[in-house]
Amino acid sequence: MATFIPTLALWDNNPHRAVALKDRLDMFAPGDKEATLLPLVPEPPLLPHDVVFLSFDECGEPILRVARTVRQSSEMTFILLISNRDSDLSYCFRPKIRPSGVLFRPVQNAQLRDMLDEIADELDRLTQSGSEDVFVFKSEGASYRVAFRDILFFEASNKKILVHTMGQEIGYYDSIDKLAAALPPYFVRCHRSFIVNTRKVETLRGADMEIKLSGGYRVPFSRSNSNAVKQAIANI
Repeated sequence: MATFIPTLALWDNNPHRAVALKDRLDMFAPGDKEATLLPLVPEPPLLPHDVVFLSFDECGEPILRVARTVRQSSEMTFILLISNRDSDLSYCFRPKIRPSGVLFRPVQNAQLRDMLDEIADELDRLTQSGSEDVFVFKSEGASYRVAFRDILFFEASNKKILVHTMGQEIGYYDSIDKLAAALPPYFVRCHRSFIVNTRKVETLRGADMEIKLSGGYRVPFSRSNSNAVKQAIANI
């Protein structure tokens, strides 16, 4: 039985249908976390979710734009399409989107459950295989999977570790010393409270003792850690 409960989001250009679908997905959401309803015109970066449902009537450029935004925000997301049985979905199967499945209206709760159970089993498998590309942790009873490539930095704050991605911050309990020993080598301790993804570094400002990362994020570094950061950047 799967132990991983996926975080869910959905998009539908029909507002009434979107609300109805969200109510149904909330039954399968982890703990007290409801399914997220994406805006009609989502702008990257989106908060990463394990599963995003894209509900539409015709597979055209509007839905492709939304799908690309979802995929650009997280490489790890399972994208599921919901449409009518007479829809031609071939246009939606693109390398930059990579949908994981299709459901046709009227969608039954049993179909949603079966699809999400299968995804949860796959998430369990990936978690247990110890993929070197994915960071797995638990927060408030829910399990999270975040691609290392999406993580900008880790921050130690009030006995918790804050995982920072573009537009998202998720906290969980751990020590930064233990975390630092378990990360890929391109994650480097730059400060007693910060570990930075050196693949996201844009500039080091020695005068300000500050590192500028992709997306305009800035973190401090200490002089005692500056050589380690520079060496890691040089090895990329």
